[in-house]
Amino acid sequence: MKRLDSVNSIDLNLPLQGSEGLDKNYTSRIRSQYLFAQHQSLVTQSQFADAKAAAILAILGLLALRGPIDINTDSAVTDWVWYTYVGLMVLSVAFCLLAILPRYPNRKIRNEAARVDTWSWPSLSSERLNEMDYGLYMQTSEVSHLIYAVAHANRSIANILLTKFRMLRIALFLLLTTTAMALAHLLYSWWN
Repeated sequence: MKRLDSVNSIDLNLPLQGSEGLDKNYTSRIRSQYLFAQHQSLVTQSQFADAKAAAILAILGLLALRGPIDINTDSAVTDWVWYTYVGLMVLSVAFCLLAILPRYPNRKIRNEAARVDTWSWPSLSSERLNEMDYGLYMQTSEVSHLIYAVAHANRSIANILLTKFRMLRIALFLLLTTTAMALAHLLYSWWN
């Protein structure tokens, strides 16, 4: 399969229907519904990742304010334990914020993306595509153009989602380590 550098380089001579005997109208409808459902699923997963980050932040807040180790001062904890505990909390908060922060491409990438993506908001907001250009594109675009644009946007969202979940994985590991330290301190204080 050759790489496309713009929507206009799509080979429109390729048949729309597949080799399974379905009518090209059904095939086009199935492809577009598949892409739109995939797009909605990716958006939902992104919202789910943000909700997970918010939950981790809430747990960190409870540990910081009501946890067994007082982050203001705690005479029963040695300095290195306190610094490690607070450091892990700060790092976990930082990774949660990195997961939540919106990601969008810079101007140069948005302008280039508008050549292949006419679905996502970053591409639609690029300087390369004004209202008249977009209107003309929608008036004259072929089904293959639209399918390719949504597919490109879905791929971009999937990359953002992967980054979000990587940040969440690190934040969760830091939270679990912080929680283990708090539980160890709690058990230690009960036995002494």
